[in-house]
Amino acid sequence: MIRAIIRLRSDIKAHREVKETLKYLRLNQVNHCVLIPTGKTYDGMLQKVKDYVTWGEIKTEVLTNMIIKRGKLSGDRPLTNQYVKDNTKHESLIKFTEAIIAGTCKYSDLKGVKPVFRLHPPRQGFEGIKRSYRDHGSLGYRGDAINELILKMLDTASLTPKDKAKAPAKPAVPEKAPAKKTPVPRAVEPVKAPAKKVAAPKVEEPAPKKAPAKKAPVKKKAIPKEESK
Repeated sequence: MIRAIIRLRSDIKAHREVKETLKYLRLNQVNHCVLIPTGKTYDGMLQKVKDYVTWGEIKTEVLTNMIIKRGKLSGDRPLTNQYVKDNTKHESLIKFTEAIIAGTCKYSDLKGVKPVFRLHPPRQGFEGIKRSYRDHGSLGYRGDAINELILKMLDTASLTPKDKAKAPAKPAVPEKAPAKKTPVPRAVEPVKAPAKKVAAPKVEEPAPKKAPAKKAPVKKKAIPKEESK
């Protein structure tokens, strides 16, 4: 049985062994997918990178669809039935895919083929790239559910710019005009009349004291001498 592995997380701040294992599996970028056979050797590798990838058993029809849509040769050339017929003993892509699932040949054995499938994120996103599939996340082993995830990632990836241009545009939803805010009347404060300035009471200065009037000297009257008798 052949398993498909998809990388979901970046390896920033990851342990050195994790980075080396991802590199050995050719999972150098997020959303890259590779095919591996079952075996104890690969089981140990998957346990090392279980917090960065998800995997499961892929079906024949899903693998055929992925090879047709995302299978690439060197120079980004598409993989065709004629190329498979000229370079393998199989008559078509379907026969070649059936042989890969049966384990009689490997996808990477095809001359000039790129062993990595570059997928796009699913339209509705992942369930959570920090939790395992058992805990309602996206990481780790998911069995046959890997086929549903691959189909979601292929539907997005298969749309070319021309297909997107032909797709019917969604009717524009008229934007609602923002409700006008009723201005809140401000309370008008009564204008206070300017306070009258109260004149400060005048302090009367004490009148200057008059100098006492000089008394005129009293003239003594001359007593006439008594006439001699």
